[in-house]
Amino acid sequence: MAVLKLFFKAVLLLQFALQLLDGAEPQNLNCPAYCSVPGTPGHNGLPGRDGRDGAIGPKGEKGEPGVSVQGPPGKAGPPGPAGEKGERGPSGLQGSPGRELISDSLKSEMQQLNAKIAMIEKVVSFNTFRKVGQKYYITDGVEATFDAGIQYCKDVGGKIVLPRTAFENQVLLKVSVFSGLGSKKPYIRTTDRETEGRFVDTEGNQLTFTNWHPGQPDDYKGVQDCGTITDSGLWDDVGCNGQHPIICEIEIR
Repeated sequence: MAVLKLFFKAVLLLQFALQLLDGAEPQNLNCPAYCSVPGTPGHNGLPGRDGRDGAIGPKGEKGEPGVSVQGPPGKAGPPGPAGEKGERGPSGLQGSPGRELISDSLKSEMQQLNAKIAMIEKVVSFNTFRKVGQKYYITDGVEATFDAGIQYCKDVGGKIVLPRTAFENQVLLKVSVFSGLGSKKPYIRTTDRETEGRFVDTEGNQLTFTNWHPGQPDDYKGVQDCGTITDSGLWDDVGCNGQHPIICEIEIR
């Protein structure tokens, strides 16, 4: 406001000065008092009309659709109350065995393999050996009594030989003849010491195959309680305390 007053004052002085320079009479500037003295400020006018009182303009055209952009997720709300416990689901598939179980399995397989290798090494260390199915017939020509023969074969991991089929009996005959023991009649693992006339194996099991010579076993003089195989492949009973060749059988699986 003060600047505006100074502006009007300067304009009036300028007009007055120009009239003096032109030699003209100064014009009446309608000053209420002395023209060189500014008047008192007037009162402020009434405020203008609020724009809200004006008429509403026409509706503008529809703008282009905005870009659909998902805003950032809002602040997480408080957790809701716990729901009811659902039914138990079906069992899942069995997982693979753990490392420790696999390790134990490998150890077991290695132990079985090592045992089999050790047994085969023992078999081939004998002078005569012959494979029949899952078994080996082995002999070094050792001669002993029936009971000593049982212990001898046990010490090497087997038993005194006992054919279970005609095929096994034929293989045993070949081993006996090839090793030069046929004429000495090797022991076979059968005896009737428990019940006279009833030959069983050394575990007391009934025989599933026999190949007795005609008229045998005859328990000659009441002292023949153990079986042997002759060089013809037929069986004969003899005394258990005689010295006869020992042929062992070892089963390898």
